[in-house]
Amino acid sequence: MEENSEEIKNLIEDLNKIENLIDRIILNEDFETLPKILEQRKKILDKMVKYSSSLLIKNRVEKLTEDDKKRINKIKSEMEKVKKQIKTANKGKVAIKNGYMKIQEEISRRRFNSNG
Repeated sequence: MEENSEEIKNLIEDLNKIENLIDRIILNEDFETLPKILEQRKKILDKMVKYSSSLLIKNRVEKLTEDDKKRINKIKSEMEKVKKQIKTANKGKVAIKNGYMKIQEEISRRRFNSNG
């Protein structure tokens, strides 16, 4: 039983390290790295399944669930910001393109008038 206890503690410690990393990734908005780290977390959670009757494991998974709810809300708000930035960038892109086209038309008109 003591061997299991030690393994449970090690799994929880590994999970805590991954969880801290996930929080830093979200804080730094490094969302490209997040799937790889979540995959590592999944592997740890898979190892924890055989100890699911342990109170330590149950408590840690409950905390993980609560932490994930907070993370999801943070990511959602960041995604809304990104959506707004993309919309603004697209509007700017259209405005630049339209402005460029007007300049091109004016240049063409001037060339036509000076030649014609």
